[in-house]
Amino acid sequence: MEKGISTAIIFILTASLLLAGCNGDKSKETSSKVYAGDGSSIIISEKDDFFSPDIIRDLETHLQQGETIREGLKKSGIVTFAEDGSIHSISQVSLSPSFEWGLELNKKKLEKDKLDTVLHENDEIGISIERADEKLDKADPKPEYTVLKLNGGTIEPGLSHTYILPFSADESVRTILQSMDFIKLTMNKRYIDTVKSYSPKGIEKWVIKVNGKELSENGLDMKLAPEDEIEIRLERT
Repeated sequence: MEKGISTAIIFILTASLLLAGCNGDKSKETSSKVYAGDGSSIIISEKDDFFSPDIIRDLETHLQQGETIREGLKKSGIVTFAEDGSIHSISQVSLSPSFEWGLELNKKKLEKDKLDTVLHENDEIGISIERADEKLDKADPKPEYTVLKLNGGTIEPGLSHTYILPFSADESVRTILQSMDFIKLTMNKRYIDTVKSYSPKGIEKWVIKVNGKELSENGLDMKLAPEDEIEIRLERT
């Protein structure tokens, strides 16, 4: 009798554990389905690596099937548009008039007047930089450019912006800085005085870097190569 009772108890415990496991699996399955449904099915591929993964994810979140590309980009708050309806800047990255933002939809070039195209599930949007002159773009689709990055850091975050400028042979850091009307050099032309009218306070300074390396006092005459990045960073001394 006692043996029969023990067997029954073992059977009940085993059945309970099995049922709990099944319910747990169902809960996990339900959770994964809800999670999968929360994300966007639109994918963004960015060829020139100007945008952080967070920016890409934010854009993907606002680009939804059933809506137009333009609607999604506007809702993101990351993209600004020019008066003619073309894209002006993306995530504080602006292009020289020599360039324009190029978009692809499912690996095919998307013309400027097609931003009102409605998105479908699993659509892929490509973002790249193109020459504004279509003849030059067709002759050589890989434009050469220089990157100028303003970084106000935590001191003046409103100064932060990135500019994509056309590359010219034999240009130096100095020629780039002098070509920007919002950058003023000191009288001896060796240092930056103001950026967008901002002058560093007593405990602040402008630091100039090229490809992540700080320039010395005489570094402004450094010659540049295509895709070099000049960074002007506001730091505390």
